[in-house]
Amino acid sequence: MENRSESFELEDMRQQIQLLKAKLEKETIVSEKLIRQSTQDKVSYIDRKKKTVYVLIGFALVYCNVYFILMGYSWIFCVFTSCFLLVAWYFQRYNHRGISAQKIAAANLLDVSKALVRMNRLGVRWLYFGIPFALCWIAWFMVESYPKVGGEIICYGGMAGFILGAILGVSHLVSVRRKAKEAIRDIEEYTRMN
Repeated sequence: MENRSESFELEDMRQQIQLLKAKLEKETIVSEKLIRQSTQDKVSYIDRKKKTVYVLIGFALVYCNVYFILMGYSWIFCVFTSCFLLVAWYFQRYNHRGISAQKIAAANLLDVSKALVRMNRLGVRWLYFGIPFALCWIAWFMVESYPKVGGEIICYGGMAGFILGAILGVSHLVSVRRKAKEAIRDIEEYTRMN
């Protein structure tokens, strides 16, 4: 009789262990779904920012070329400005390669994390090129603008636009890096738990 009682208790414990394992497996799936959703939200934010930059670069290409040509700036200055904007556009494409909200659903979270780390690293490296270029460009702009009719006002407007653009560019970089770091942190915490 005692043997049957122990057997019954043992069977009951096995069933409870099976139920606990099933609950834990469901919890892992929910946890992974939550991490993917959180990462997807953050990458969607980065995608929106990226698309905004594409629109701004397109607008700058058209506006700068039309304005500079109409105002009689040198053709080499127009070509130089256009080349920089095209390089900036290409760099954005290259920098965000492998990072999109659609890819999160199917991609391995570690691959997404690596792509985000790469994006952050390249974003900082862009500053090593972009800041010196922007300083040279604004100096060249001032040299070409000052002799024109209303050149002093154009220089003031150009400097105000330059400062505003620098502030917006740095805030863009900081916000995108912050979201990427949050997504990376979420993925790292999830992978540590599993």
